Amino acid sequence: MSAVSPALAKTITELQLLKTLGQFALGGGTNLALRYNHRVSVDIDLFTNDIIGINGFKEIAEEAIQFYGDNVTGIDYPCKLNDQFVFLRFFIKQKDAFIKVEILQNFQRLDDIETIDGIKLLSTKDVGLLKLMSASNRASKKDIYDLDFITDTIPLPDLYAHLEAKQNKFNKEEYQTIFDLDKETSPIERPELLISFDEIRKISGSRPSHSQDLIQITEGSKIWKESRYSWLRKVRALCRVLGLEYPKPKGYDL
Repeated sequence: MSAVSPALAKTITELQLLKTLGQFALGGGTNLALRYNHRVSVDIDLFTNDIIGINGFKEIAEEAIQFYGDNVTGIDYPCKLNDQFVFLRFFIKQKDAFIKVEILQNFQRLDDIETIDGIKLLSTKDVGLLKLMSASNRASKKDIYDLDFITDTIPLPDLYAHLEAKQNKFNKEEYQTIFDLDKETSPIERPELLISFDEIRKISGSRPSHSQDLIQITEGSKIWKESRYSWLRKVRALCRVLGLEYPKPKGYDL
């Protein structure tokens, strides 16, 4: 089983060839699924570090309709506060599936965009930094599973240090994103949030999110139990590096 279906890969390529999306790079779990082939991913998250504003998002929607016609559905702006705090969501029908597409702006990068097999990608590091914030605030097992793979190649203390450097570099109001409206808590201030993924939290429908949190693992990849244990060990090691007491997660002995 491939982690990214041919239809999904084709749609990513088509979208990035649109004039209005030429500056956008793929992030999220599908980026990592292309790299690791570790779990099935079905959504498309496209990011730019620029602010294109409400009119820029409308132009994207219009061009998508021109290209896909009636196969584009559910065009929505779940957050549309102003030109800075806005994002676009829509669905594209491909064969028997509807692919969710979310377009996001003003997400700053530390690395240059990479191109693999014709698809523009955020770097593994930049995806990892977004995942650290997501895992600390939205309690998704998919994020933890992804982070375990990322930190097999980028040690967690290094990724953590990169997050701190990024937050220090991009700390002005002009760099705020839709997630800053929720006053997210950074794991830099509260590292224990990195093991809070078993908690049940309410996810706002006005923010980007996973379609669902079921991890569909590809053949030969780590099972969830193994990845979960691996991640907890890594967070424990991070706490040692930071000189902090490890906050044992509830119901799990490590």
